[in-house]
Amino acid sequence: MIRRASRRDAGFTLLEMLVALVVFGLVMAGLAQTFRFGLTAWSATTRRAVGPENLAATDAALTRMIAQAVPGTLTGLPDQLAFTTPLPAGAGLNGGLADAAIMVAPGGTLILRYAAHPPGIPLTRAPAPRIEILAQGVTALNVSYLMPQPSGPPAWSNAWSDSGLPLLVRIHLQFAGGQSWPDLVAAPIDPGN
Repeated sequence: MIRRASRRDAGFTLLEMLVALVVFGLVMAGLAQTFRFGLTAWSATTRRAVGPENLAATDAALTRMIAQAVPGTLTGLPDQLAFTTPLPAGAGLNGGLADAAIMVAPGGTLILRYAAHPPGIPLTRAPAPRIEILAQGVTALNVSYLMPQPSGPPAWSNAWSDSGLPLLVRIHLQFAGGQSWPDLVAAPIDPGN
């Protein structure tokens, strides 16, 4: 004997499906908000925790680049510094020489602008320089240079344009949020001395 399915065994009614979809939608909306809040909190915590390491990495990279500056290429002003230096292979220039400049761009962004240093007379137009953001929220960049004096001890100056290298380069940054960064002091290595 074949048993006939009752009306209850046939499936769900349209009303039951709509109620289930509304409940499912509310649960998903709550989960999405919770997930969004969690990501926002995690991102803020990561920014606070990673900040000092980023400044330490920036400090180490700038110190190394200034220490390896090619003599006669360093030109320094009170608010920017330009020089030729070797860059690591990860910079995209195959580890060759690069013309680099450190400055504060509009909006308080400390940037490193660099491009491949031409090995001779350039025959083609130079490619546009690359820009790396080193720090945000910078209100002032102060660069000073320790210069040897013919008679007396070395003295700090706010400009450099000599054919050699200064004894030391000191970079001081001021941040809008009151964040402090100890002065970066680098000693350029002159292979001729």
